[in-house]
Amino acid sequence: MATATAVPRFHRRPEARPEELLEAALAVFGERGFRATTLEEVAARAGVSKGTVYLYFASKDDLFRAVVETKVVALIASAEAMARTHAGSASELLVKVVHLMWDAMSRPDMVRMARLVQAELTQFPEVRRFYFEQVVQRHRRLLHSIAAHGVANGEFRREATVIVPRLVPSLVMQLNQTRFLFGDLDRAAPSPDGLCEVMLTLVLHGIGKPVVARANRHGRKTANKAKTARAGTSGTATAHKRGKAKGRKR
Repeated sequence: MATATAVPRFHRRPEARPEELLEAALAVFGERGFRATTLEEVAARAGVSKGTVYLYFASKDDLFRAVVETKVVALIASAEAMARTHAGSASELLVKVVHLMWDAMSRPDMVRMARLVQAELTQFPEVRRFYFEQVVQRHRRLLHSIAAHGVANGEFRREATVIVPRLVPSLVMQLNQTRFLFGDLDRAAPSPDGLCEVMLTLVLHGIGKPVVARANRHGRKTANKAKTARAGTSGTATAHKRGKAKGRKR
């Protein structure tokens, strides 16, 4: 008589790969904050044992650093690659980079991560320093290089090299924070894409080099040219948005 083969009552889930643990960690850090998050919670979210987490990450600090490197630093690296191959104007490149950042930072998990950074990192000096060096400063260097290119070719005012690296990341982060917190109550708010375009228009007008109409017999013609130049600068963001929309339809 053949012996019946025992059928297991459940199948144990295969061990998670590091990418799955990082996705789980991003979600838990965003929901619970840095201080309250435990490796047990991350393991539970990923569907593995706590020991599996320790196979890849020695501590919660290490896990947080890995999340930042794969989710935020990698995003900046993508923008840097975009800048290296860009052949157009500084305004066009700035619009492309801001759209890339906006699309990522408007995701709920990234909004929560940004909120964690603002609310908690002052309590963890080493993690705070790591975030400043790897994210804040690297992002600023990229934006500074774009602004410097714009100043050199006459597109931007000299102050753009100070304004752009500090203002643009703050606007992207804070506008998405506010939208995330109050979006359901703010009925008059523009769409997320519309809000991004308004922000870009404000920035481009603010840093654009002013064209002064000379008081001469061609004064009216010069003033009209200045008006056209300003319109062209503000239209850069809109044109890029239309191009993105056409690409999506295809």
